[in-house]
Amino acid sequence: MRYLTELKTNSLLLLTAMFTVVLPASLLAQDAGSLDEVKVTAQRQEVSLQDAALAVSVLSGEDFDSSNIGRLDNFNGYVPGLTIAKNDGAGRVVSIRGVGWETAQNLSTQPSVLVYVDGVYMANPLSMGTDLGDLERVEVFRGPQGTEFGQGTTGGAINLVTIRPDSEAFGGNVGVTLGSYNMVRARAALNVPVGENSAFRVSLQQYTHDGFSEISGGALDGYDLDDADSFTGKLAYLWEPSDAFSAYVTAFVSDSSQNAAAQRNIDEPLGGVRDLSQDFPGVFDLDNSVFSAILEWQLSPRLALKSITGYQELEKRQSVDGDRLNESLVATDLLGFFVTTANWDVLTFWDNDSDAFSQELNLSYTGEAVDWVVGAYYLDHENFNHFLEANGPAPFSDSIAALANPNATTLPPFMSVLNFVEARTVTREDWAVYAQASFHVSERTTLIAGGRFQSEDQLDESVQFFFIPSSQSLDDDEFTWKLGLDFQLSDDHLLYGLISTGWKNGGTNPGALNGAINVPVIFQPAKVTSFELGSKNTLADGRLRFNIAAFLYDYENLQFMEEDPTPFAGGTGNIPSTDIYGVESEFNWLLSDTWRLDGHVTWLDGEFNDDQFTLDVVDFREALVPGFIGLFTAEGFNTRLALSQTTNLKGNTPPKLVDFSARLALSNTHEMGNGTLTSKFEYVHRGDYEYRVFNNPLVDSVPSYDIFNVSLDYHMPERNITIGIGASNLFDEDGVNSRFSNPFGLLTTSEEFIPPQEIFGFFRLDF
Repeated sequence: MRYLTELKTNSLLLLTAMFTVVLPASLLAQDAGSLDEVKVTAQRQEVSLQDAALAVSVLSGEDFDSSNIGRLDNFNGYVPGLTIAKNDGAGRVVSIRGVGWETAQNLSTQPSVLVYVDGVYMANPLSMGTDLGDLERVEVFRGPQGTEFGQGTTGGAINLVTIRPDSEAFGGNVGVTLGSYNMVRARAALNVPVGENSAFRVSLQQYTHDGFSEISGGALDGYDLDDADSFTGKLAYLWEPSDAFSAYVTAFVSDSSQNAAAQRNIDEPLGGVRDLSQDFPGVFDLDNSVFSAILEWQLSPRLALKSITGYQELEKRQSVDGDRLNESLVATDLLGFFVTTANWDVLTFWDNDSDAFSQELNLSYTGEAVDWVVGAYYLDHENFNHFLEANGPAPFSDSIAALANPNATTLPPFMSVLNFVEARTVTREDWAVYAQASFHVSERTTLIAGGRFQSEDQLDESVQFFFIPSSQSLDDDEFTWKLGLDFQLSDDHLLYGLISTGWKNGGTNPGALNGAINVPVIFQPAKVTSFELGSKNTLADGRLRFNIAAFLYDYENLQFMEEDPTPFAGGTGNIPSTDIYGVESEFNWLLSDTWRLDGHVTWLDGEFNDDQFTLDVVDFREALVPGFIGLFTAEGFNTRLALSQTTNLKGNTPPKLVDFSARLALSNTHEMGNGTLTSKFEYVHRGDYEYRVFNNPLVDSVPSYDIFNVSLDYHMPERNITIGIGASNLFDEDGVNSRFSNPFGLLTTSEEFIPPQEIFGFFRLDF
């Protein structure tokens, strides 16, 4: 450990020395050329990143490969303000600037940060677990997005832009990456022109590796967790019969079948963070299919019509060891009746089925005095969830097939193998109309104004516990708007100011029908008003891009998991007022004709403004006394009631708000022999943050971590071959990505660790 610490320190000193020597010299370099232009999807069209008057970051598919990022799960620290965590082993909790999804356990709530593929909305958040595959770039939009994308957002949007077919040339590539933990990532892509104006592109990927963690001891000794076994494929067809029309049709399929994600109980007695004392073999299966059609008509030189149609089917099957320990290590009288002092808690069946259809139409005009876009959007999404939780002594530890029938034994009240069950379907029907105009007040000044009206009908039908049904319908609508002013100081300097609002629907709490005291049956929609100032600059004869933005959020009715003195009667509640603010900077610097530096530095902060008294189940967990204080004892009820009236959230820091983050990537390109040698050294710092709204010092503080990545590749253009080696998390940092305190089950707290050190080598042939 001391050796690794010294090695990391020496690496930082070396990196600092390289910057000290290289950077001043690079300022004098006049033969370094200039940075390539970066494109981004903004204002409904592809524009230069430096001309987009909003906060957006772009990373290429090559950036992801060199850093060994195969899924968005491992994207933390790479762009300002973005935090991606897990809460239950499968669900992804994505936040941008502290605006995220604190209610993933409630099916009627929606994320604040939405994911799109080529502009098509991925309606189920589980899509975040899909492999990235044939990727051109990733665009991360920060702040409310009511007129940039079809589905409105409060926190931001992540748009995955895939590689399109090319009608001008036949070609493709095949490649394989081999690495630690028996990692194999095999890829192939083929582009086939059809005639002069159309083409097909097919891409395939198979990705496998052994588990980063494993169960140690007992009948399941050696059982892998955090492994990978997935296949993704995409078929795309592009038809451009004329300059006035194009049709782009895609079919994407993904199939993942692997063991459960590793989450380590904070009371785990084993020393190694990758060794776990579980007694149930969790599994995870995810099938995701997405079909889309994008049609574009150039009606005149200034007028264009675009249609975006999407359909998604998603199925998930999952089981998890809920306590993340074995029976002998879990000694708590949760119920308060001395029924057993050893509880075994596992989410035995956890199934999701989701179908979503979306349609968007927009008409855009580009003029000398004004540019405008008007559009309409429709979404029909049906999401079914079946969730069953069992607890008690563990007579069936070895396999899922050995799991006893949970209905076979029942003891009143709720003292049975069956602890909780829910069969629930939430159907959403959204429609929206939006418009945005850019008025060119002068040659260098533009006024931007936009608005969006969104209406949502939601039907929440569920059966919980022992067949207690509920059915709630909800109709929400809201008008959101944006107003901005940007001033082009010169061709290389843009200043902008932007005020924008975002809205997220409210929903229902089926559990609140069963005797809730503090938690309402219906919770309120959330709304964010964003005030942002930004500057985008191109310096040093086009060799340096430096962008900076400062923002302030007025966040109303933040939605969070709110428990209640009555057991099983909790749900989603609202925090009336929250302030979030910060400063973000990004830069790309072509230091010389061979050296380049990329990165960002970000600082964020915020607090809850009003008194908000609520129950933290972690406090109740610490107050348990066998035979006296439990879920169903009178003293347990009084304890929960007292805690709900004394725990005040005022002044707390909003969750998922990373205080400080930074990324530095230094790369060098060198001509050697008949090829080009490219090396890259990358440093990522992800600062600390609070996982939940409670800021409970026992469980909520997620510590910072620092990781280093290196890669080296050699490209031989005459043979169209690229070979390389690399390492991600070079010094094997045991960084904690997130901490999850389950408000249900045994109320346990577990940690998710970042991937360990992976050494890999790759080969790719282009043809």
